[in-house]
Amino acid sequence: MLGMPGLLFLFLLTLFVPVCCLAQDETGVQDEGKVLIVYYSRTNHTHLVAQKLAERFNADLERLNDKRKRSGPIGYARAGKDAIAGNTTELEPLVHDPQEYDIILIGTPTWASHMTPAVRTFILENDLSGKTIGLFGVCQFSGVKDTLNEVAQLIGRGKNRKLPLLPLRQNQLKGKGLDDKIDAFYLEVQESRR
Repeated sequence: MLGMPGLLFLFLLTLFVPVCCLAQDETGVQDEGKVLIVYYSRTNHTHLVAQKLAERFNADLERLNDKRKRSGPIGYARAGKDAIAGNTTELEPLVHDPQEYDIILIGTPTWASHMTPAVRTFILENDLSGKTIGLFGVCQFSGVKDTLNEVAQLIGRGKNRKLPLLPLRQNQLKGKGLDDKIDAFYLEVQESRR
């Protein structure tokens, strides 16, 4: 016979074990890993996507801050030139340590069909090996898929590694369509962990 303390223990165990041991979201996918979203945004389009992704993934946000001035017509022209040339830049120190995360989502606007110098610098300065990586990007018209492929190549450094991608145009940032794309990206990132 278990007695009253034993029965109480079994009752509490049946309440908490399902909750503690297997956290699933509404799609039935097991939600594993600590998520960091690292991104650069000059005009806040990529920032908007990063915020929506943070809500969906229950993630921390790390906005990359480029020490080089990128605003105004001269900054805009310099930004495009630096992106085309594949230049790096100097970043403000990060708030979050990427090594403490299992999943890292990296976002960049498309500048002349290339990633921003801030994102290039982040990738080159951080060891992303062993991490689950997903990429998202925003462009005004076209070139975002080329940009994300460029990012994937830099991360893979010669390895043929397929990464989950979320390419978006600015006109796709409003409405339910964005939520549907984020849900599909979420599932793709979780599936890539297996």
